[in-house]
Amino acid sequence: MFNSINWLSFLINEKITNDKKMIEHFKPIIVKYYEDIFLKYATADEKNSKSYSEFKKLYQALKK
Repeated sequence: MFNSINWLSFLINEKITNDKKMIEHFKPIIVKYYEDIFLKYATADEKNSKSYSEFKKLYQALKK
């Protein structure tokens, strides 16, 4: 599951996907998923490594 989110995050971060309406639609889902699922269930290695870096980067950008 995290791989799919990371892929979507990559597409948004690299501006391959730049549909503002779609990004706004997914914004609360991505934030909630990061806070309620990723932080709770990801392993320490997943949280602290370069794994899912695009997902982490997008989360930080969306929280601003």
